[in-house]
Amino acid sequence: MHPDNETCVQRVRFFFYFFDKPLWKEGEKPPFKDIVKVTGVKPEAIRNLKDFLNNRLERIARMLEILTTLHDDWAITGAKDHILVETESLDFNEAVKALREQGFNEDEYILKLDYTRKWGVL
Repeated sequence: MHPDNETCVQRVRFFFYFFDKPLWKEGEKPPFKDIVKVTGVKPEAIRNLKDFLNNRLERIARMLEILTTLHDDWAITGAKDHILVETESLDFNEAVKALREQGFNEDEYILKLDYTRKWGVL
């Protein structure tokens, strides 16, 4: 969105899901496939899940640090399966660029944008 736009308010929302990534790369296997609705769960499946969650939560914490360092007007809400980070006072391109520069990919979060009219007819 153009920074001097006077007709719209851009609401940026990042969703960081704990248990699942939005996209799995070729060859990656979601760790819950070996646990949920499986008879005879193996200890190695539990260890794989532990490793996945440890890595995933650390990456979410790092992305949250990057975003809060970049901008101080975030509303951060925790839920049972994700963290929601949202603002109306930062252009999403800056946030995505900051995450990309630190090695994070767009498949590690879900980004949703809403635009609301400020006044009049667009």
